[in-house]
Amino acid sequence: MSRQRLMQARQFYSPHSSVITPQLAFARWTERVAVQTELGSAREIAGLSDAELCTLEAEFERSPVRPRSDRLRHAFRLGAVLVTVGGFCLALQALTVGFGDGAYRVTQLLSMACVLAGVCALVAGAYAGFGTLHLELAHGTVGLYVGQLNEQHPWLYDSMAAARNPSADKYRQQVLRDRGPLRGADCILMREIVRAQEALERTQWARTVAEQVQRQVSAADAAGAEPRLIRVGSRHDHRAASGRRAGEPN
Repeated sequence: MSRQRLMQARQFYSPHSSVITPQLAFARWTERVAVQTELGSAREIAGLSDAELCTLEAEFERSPVRPRSDRLRHAFRLGAVLVTVGGFCLALQALTVGFGDGAYRVTQLLSMACVLAGVCALVAGAYAGFGTLHLELAHGTVGLYVGQLNEQHPWLYDSMAAARNPSADKYRQQVLRDRGPLRGADCILMREIVRAQEALERTQWARTVAEQVQRQVSAADAAGAEPRLIRVGSRHDHRAASGRRAGEPN
């Protein structure tokens, strides 16, 4: 039994108070993104108001790396200090008086105990760090979801490509009209709309699709579809054509 298994058992239902600090709100969204699917997280975040999204975006700009709040967050630093101090004491004792003198055996034991405690602290800190690695990744994912699709966002061109679809562009216009600037979560939803449209097209009959693919465009359809490019002659060709027209009888 783990926290993720318990969240799956209750379908990731985790209610919380609406009046919370931006730090706590971002931390809770990080936990939800870590256990939910991409689409589920995107449609929840996209439903927030523009003020809430701006608050989360400002919090990510303030802290782009997830701050650790567990009890072992300083274990790695403490372990490094203990190992350094213990190793320095052992090296100093070996260079000055050696390890054979019984009067300095207590110092030797304390130095070795310091090194052993430092190693244990390093192992505990590394274990705790790897245990929260999924939250570190989810923290950056939330930042991508709540960030505006500006020139700094990595999903800018993906959103432009998705907006070429009429249904996705309709969603884009609705978001701009009702909520505000587009966010990273909106890019995921637009891509899902495009994916759904492609899946719907794949349900057509194979014979109908084959007829559309093999249909030959007639001359009338080609003329009415779009204007063709014409060849532009040189100045010499224009003068020759003007001379021929001038020499023709009226």
